[in-house]
Amino acid sequence: MKRVRITGYIWALLAIMLFITSVCANVNVYADTDTEVESNTDNAQQKEFRAVWIAYYDYNDITEKDKESFTKAIGEMFDNVVDMGMNAVVVHVRPFGDAMYKSKYYPWSFYAAGQQGVSPGYDPLKIMVKEAHDRGLEIHAWLNPYRVTSTWNGGTDVTTLSKKNQARKWLTNKSTKDDRYVLSYGGALYYNPSVSAVRKLIVNGVKEIVKNYDVDGIHFDDYFYPDLDKGYETNFDAPEYEKYKKKTVAAGEKPMTIAEWRKNNVNLLVKAVYKAVKSIDSDCIFGISPGGYIDYFDEEFRWYVDYRTWMSEEGYIDYICPQLYWTFNSRNIFPYNETLQRWCDAAKNENVRVYVGLPAYRMNTTSNISSLDKVTDTEWYNQYLLADMVRYMRKNDRASGFIMFDYSDLVAEKNKKAVAALTEEILSE
Repeated sequence: MKRVRITGYIWALLAIMLFITSVCANVNVYADTDTEVESNTDNAQQKEFRAVWIAYYDYNDITEKDKESFTKAIGEMFDNVVDMGMNAVVVHVRPFGDAMYKSKYYPWSFYAAGQQGVSPGYDPLKIMVKEAHDRGLEIHAWLNPYRVTSTWNGGTDVTTLSKKNQARKWLTNKSTKDDRYVLSYGGALYYNPSVSAVRKLIVNGVKEIVKNYDVDGIHFDDYFYPDLDKGYETNFDAPEYEKYKKKTVAAGEKPMTIAEWRKNNVNLLVKAVYKAVKSIDSDCIFGISPGGYIDYFDEEFRWYVDYRTWMSEEGYIDYICPQLYWTFNSRNIFPYNETLQRWCDAAKNENVRVYVGLPAYRMNTTSNISSLDKVTDTEWYNQYLLADMVRYMRKNDRASGFIMFDYSDLVAEKNKKAVAALTEEILSE
C-alpha cells in the first residue's frame, strides 16, 4: 500500500508537470504568435511605397551606349535611390511609342542606342530589373500609352520615326483603312484612343513586358487625350465619334456625349491593361499617375481621365498617384494638403492604393512654375518642403506612398540640402 501510494504521488506529480508544460507550451505558442504579428505589422509599415521616377532623359546622362557602361550607370543610380531610403524605381520604358527592351510591337527607343529602331546590342530593361532586385528595389515599367511624338521630340514629321514604328506604318500605308489610327494635333502625333487596333497594340505591348520581365508593376502617366480646347467637339477623334453616334442612334439607343465617349475609350484601355497584367502575373500591379488638378477632369475638353471610376470600381487599377506639384499655400488653386485630401476622399475602393507624385524638379527653381501657383517663387527654396510633404502624407491613413519626380533633380547639387532633409524624414518612419 505504501509503494502504491508513492507511485500514485509520482503519477500525480507527473500529471502536474505535464499540465504545467502544456500551459507553458501554449504560452510560448501565443508568444510566438505575438512576435509574428509584430513582424507582420513591421512588414506592413515597410510596404510604404517610396519610389523615384527615372525618365527617358535620365538615360542621356549615360553617354556611352555599351552594355558595361549602361549597367554601371544604372547601378550607381539605383545605389543613390537606396541611399535616399527609397524602395522602388519607376523606369521609363516607352516614352514615345518605342521600347527600352526587346519588343515585337515597338521599335528600339532612341534613348537605347541613339537612334530609334536600332538595337543597343543588349536589353536595358533586363539589366534594370536585375540591378533593382539585387538591391531590394521594386521596379515598375513606365509607359506613355498614346504619345508617339511631342512638339520637342519629332513633332509631326513622320520621317523621324523608325520604319519599324507601327505609327509610321499606319501613317504611310496606302490603305485608307488605318489612316486615322494615328492623329496629328498641336504639333505632335498621338495614337487614336478610339481605335480598337490601337488599344490592342498597347495591351500587347504591356503583355510582353509582364510575360518576359520580372517587373513588379506597370505604370501609366498623364498622357491620355491632349487638351483639345474650344474645338473639342470637332477636332481630334471627332469623326470617329460621329460614326459611333450615327450607329448608336440607328440602333435606337441614346449615344454618350463626346466627353463621355472619350472617357469610355480610355476606360476600355485601362480595363484591358489591368486584365492583361493580372492574367499573366497576379502579383504584378498596375497604376496610373494623372495630373493632380482634380477639378479639371470634369471639364469636357481635355484629358478625359475618369479617375472616379478607376478609384471606386474593381478591375481598373491597383493604385493611383496624382501629381501634386504645388505647395501648402492656401492661395494655390490646388494647395497640396487640401488636394491630397480630396484625392483620398475619392478612393472609394479600399483595394485601390493612393500614392502621391511629389515635385523634386521644382525645388530651388523659379522655372516651370505654372499659373496655378499663386505663391511667391521663394516657397520652392524651402529646403524642408519635400520632407514636409512626405510627413503630411503619412498622417493621412488613406495615402500609402509617394513617387518623386525626377531622379536627376534628386541628385542635383542645388537640391542637396532638400534631399538630405527628405532622406531623414523617409528613414524616420
